[in-house]
Amino acid sequence: MLVFKNLARRKVRSLLTIVGVAVGVATVVALVSVARGLRGQFNSFFAAGDAHLVLSRKGASDPFISYLPDDLIEKLLDTEGVAAAHPFLFAAYQLPAHAFFFYYGTTKGSPLLDQVRIVEGRGLFDAGGEGRPICLGRAVARHLDKDVGATLTLGNDVFEVVGIFESATPLLESGGILAFGDAQRVAGLEGKMSSALIHLRPFSPEILTRAETALEAAFPAVEATAPSAFSHAFDEFDLAEQAVTVFTILAIFVGGIGVMNTMLMSVFEQTREIGILQAIGWSKWMILREVLTEGTCSNAGLAG
Repeated sequence: MLVFKNLARRKVRSLLTIVGVAVGVATVVALVSVARGLRGQFNSFFAAGDAHLVLSRKGASDPFISYLPDDLIEKLLDTEGVAAAHPFLFAAYQLPAHAFFFYYGTTKGSPLLDQVRIVEGRGLFDAGGEGRPICLGRAVARHLDKDVGATLTLGNDVFEVVGIFESATPLLESGGILAFGDAQRVAGLEGKMSSALIHLRPFSPEILTRAETALEAAFPAVEATAPSAFSHAFDEFDLAEQAVTVFTILAIFVGGIGVMNTMLMSVFEQTREIGILQAIGWSKWMILREVLTEGTCSNAGLAG
């Protein structure tokens, strides 16, 4: 076909156009995947447990710098309709020759523990052992080459690996779980927590809505969200999605310029051929179809 002959004559331009469009599409797909994946990771943190609400600091931009006083737990337990309240702490530690190690502080009976399944050793709060216990996700245990019975030093504290767990949440499986007080001490955050996990009784969608409003009114510094919408409490995730939107618009604009340039050059370089085609009886619509087909093929990777 004439289309493919024209494309083959301009291999470099066709290739550059294809590469430009492909890079733009790949960049947008990667950014969207990262932004949505990260939001999904945090939303799944507590989704499998029986927590009905997650309380975080209002206006916090990042879950790793969102702190509330841990004595809020006692006040929550005295609040009507709150059957259970568990503190939770996000933190990270720089291990020698390794990237940041994420660890999570929790208490016995916390909904967070419903997110993990012990595959080796014992659970964090199961009886046995004399040292300070830590459970490692399978991914990080493999990365650190740690088995049950090994030790892990975090700051001035030495912990015994008592269990290895699996989790459907990769962010959780790539870290470790400590007793809440131990996590506070390692992070230097005594008296603080990242979030509080709330279980209501009785429970219904109407009660959940009322409890969310009542808790935010009673404790102005907190924001209450459903576990499946946990990430919506933090501005960072909204900013990431806005940045992705901007990059998408730019990619479409740049890609559109590339396509337009290909088609314009195709017309300008073939004015003589177009004249001959018209002379032998081609209609304007046939010529337009030829140019559009050439542009489409060029940007679809059919050149050469």
